[in-house]
Amino acid sequence: MLLHLGLTLALSHLASSITSSSNFAPQKFRRALSTTLSTLLCTLLCTLGLALCLGGCGEDDEAIKTQGITALNDWFLAAATDNPPSCHAFGLVKFYDASCADMYEHAAKIAPESRTITSSKLLKCYGQGTQELCGEFVEIWLTSMDTRGNTIQEGAVLKRDDGVFRLYWYRSDTLFTTLTQRAENADDQGYERTLEDKQTQLEAVYAEIVQRQPALYQFVMCTDASVSSSKLVGKPVAPKDISAADMASRAQQCPENFCLALVGKRIAPLCD
Repeated sequence: MLLHLGLTLALSHLASSITSSSNFAPQKFRRALSTTLSTLLCTLLCTLGLALCLGGCGEDDEAIKTQGITALNDWFLAAATDNPPSCHAFGLVKFYDASCADMYEHAAKIAPESRTITSSKLLKCYGQGTQELCGEFVEIWLTSMDTRGNTIQEGAVLKRDDGVFRLYWYRSDTLFTTLTQRAENADDQGYERTLEDKQTQLEAVYAEIVQRQPALYQFVMCTDASVSSSKLVGKPVAPKDISAADMASRAQQCPENFCLALVGKRIAPLCD
């Protein structure tokens, strides 16, 4: 806009210089042209300087952390209502030992007014090994109390995609206890190996379809749902044929938890 304004003013000046004299001479034209070019050059330099100045002003770290904290507060508020909050799809794929229901049910056991943030920091990556994912993360730890007055430690990690923070990972003392007991009651090595193999396949397919169609990100992959014909929402589809529009239409038919499971080499939309 500044460049456009400068060009308009410069041309106006040149026109004025030409028409203001009844005896227009080549020397006057050259002087007017020289003045016009100087004005254009000055305007261009000023515009570039302003662009460089604005481009160098990145987001403040504290402002980013504040966005993450606000998103976490919103998630906590939703956890205590009849409209449970959603969780980051890749968070559920990477850390499949806890479902979204596990997380918001344990978060709802905390007295909201007791929550005190003890630390918050930005992370470029979160997780280790096959669980690691890189992007924009905020890690937040809190000291809280449950509804019985017991002191509880809570931790949450939020990931920002397209400028929006979503809950990626949440744990509390009580949730850790629940997951530990669940693991102890499971059929040790055989169960763990089967689950890991299935999860590896699930993660690979999910990553492929989301990379090809980012809009599919809104649909969570099933991590612990059993597949049955009564839960199917339409016929399973091959990964190459899946579309966000089709899944959105099927999701409207599901009043409960809509998720995508892997059956053989096809994706089965489930209403779990």
